[in-house]
Amino acid sequence: MPYRVLVLGDMHIPTRRDTIPVEFYQYIKDSQYDMTLITGDLVRESDMRAVLPPLSRCFIVAGNMDFGSSYNFHEQVQVDNFNILLLHGTQLRPRGNIKQLWEILQHIGGDVAIHGHTHQAAIDLYNDRLFLNPGTITGATGGAGGRTNASFIELVVNDNQMRVILHSTDWRVVKRTEIEYQKQNERITRIS
Repeated sequence: MPYRVLVLGDMHIPTRRDTIPVEFYQYIKDSQYDMTLITGDLVRESDMRAVLPPLSRCFIVAGNMDFGSSYNFHEQVQVDNFNILLLHGTQLRPRGNIKQLWEILQHIGGDVAIHGHTHQAAIDLYNDRLFLNPGTITGATGGAGGRTNASFIELVVNDNQMRVILHSTDWRVVKRTEIEYQKQNERITRIS
């Protein structure tokens, strides 16, 4: 039976945004997830949870805007054959630096790094490792106001295969992108 994982982050609720796209809310509400991975920058968890449907078992890491948070700087989560590193990404220079993340994954024996902080969704395969950034589910910009594209990722994991589904919207059209990967001999490769 496949394992379904919701991946989101950079909500910045209530300081920069106060809601998620209606289509995202309904889709998440109608879906059954086994786990939720959150890349941080919730700002206030109670307000974040108020604008989302009830979430499955959560792993949350602290972002640079989560002042006083009790969450860890990073988490390692095993999902079937994939060792996943979850972190916000504040320490990466420049933001979203895949080479630095790859070095961290090599050090810990990880397969997939899930990070945030850039507010830009990304799916990258680099040196046999997978790097995922769900972007911002609220469309929060890097500054105090305004709105950018909103996005989140879901993973469907079955043994050594992972389907990555990116949901994004420019607030007019919702798009869905799917890519399949497999882990074989400690390498991640794209299969579709």
